[in-house]
Amino acid sequence: MANLSSLLKGNPGAGDARADDGSRKKRRMTRRGLLLAITGAAILSGVAINITSNPAARSLRSGDALESHNRQLRSVALKKFRKKIRKIIKQESDATPTTPQARFSYGVSYNKENCVEPEEVEYIAWTLRDLYEKHGIRAFPRNGFLLGIVRHGGFLPNEDTPDADIGIMFEDVEPLRQYLHAWPWVKVGKFVLSLRETEDDWVNWKGRNPMTKEIYPFFGVRIKRGHFSIRAQSVYPYGEPGTTFYPRLNRADYNHESHTEEMIRYNKEGASYRLLDNGHLLNEKNNRDGKQIGTVFQSTFECMTLKQFYFTMIYVPCDYAETLDAFYGRNWNHVESRANGGKGSYPALKLSKGEDTQMLHGGPKPLCA
Repeated sequence: MANLSSLLKGNPGAGDARADDGSRKKRRMTRRGLLLAITGAAILSGVAINITSNPAARSLRSGDALESHNRQLRSVALKKFRKKIRKIIKQESDATPTTPQARFSYGVSYNKENCVEPEEVEYIAWTLRDLYEKHGIRAFPRNGFLLGIVRHGGFLPNEDTPDADIGIMFEDVEPLRQYLHAWPWVKVGKFVLSLRETEDDWVNWKGRNPMTKEIYPFFGVRIKRGHFSIRAQSVYPYGEPGTTFYPRLNRADYNHESHTEEMIRYNKEGASYRLLDNGHLLNEKNNRDGKQIGTVFQSTFECMTLKQFYFTMIYVPCDYAETLDAFYGRNWNHVESRANGGKGSYPALKLSKGEDTQMLHGGPKPLCA
């Protein structure tokens, strides 16, 4: 039986995976598939890369013009490759993981309303790797997306709609503004990045620098290549050197009440939701609508490491445990119920020990067959 590990050959991080027969055609196919973009035993066990040790990686590249959006979205080679990968996924999804290369198992589903497309997994992982390795831009999973990867090896299994929450370092993107000129986008390698201002409907985030009170030039970043795009939100420097923050995004008519209840509870368990103007931990007494609130991290996210993301690998912060502590408190490894699929006005609630164990061993949200 074919297996994923038999396909994983090559140099870690080089993006130069080789198919078994070494043919040029198969090398082209594997390069198009993110499954084989970062390979080797060292990568599969987790390789940390410190961006400050590689100044060349921080160079920013800008093209002269936007690539044509009319390019063919599917190639014959890519279709053949994905067909092969889907077959392997079906064969191996029920296997019990016995090695670090397959620490998390995952299933497949024919229910299109409760699964994740393998193509989406490929492109998300490839996008974050390429931005970081080739352009020095740190974009990484945050919030529930990070929690799902670390705890389950993929998207959270108990959310209705998979949500790829992405944070992106403000200081890595801000220098690109010099290339914007009259256009609202800038080309970085094979990507097009569009910068967006803070929306005006957040209850506890107004887009202001907590120290200077000036409006940040952008908050959202749309990252696009061809037909695929994801949205990331800025992680900003904060206060003393070595600290950063991510704004808490609540909408009054949607999730503000439930999110506020969660933030206060998580803070009692060691999380770091703070009033950004003075750095005080949020609690029942100092909570006020209109005050800027954010998750404060004792990290600048200079170091990234690779973690399993279904059949491929994705960059997460090296201090991912501390990051999850800041978001969810020290009990983040205990699964919570996600009423209404994790969306809207229902706060998360703890599961029983039996339900928690069952959820932890059930794997992430399944891939689409």
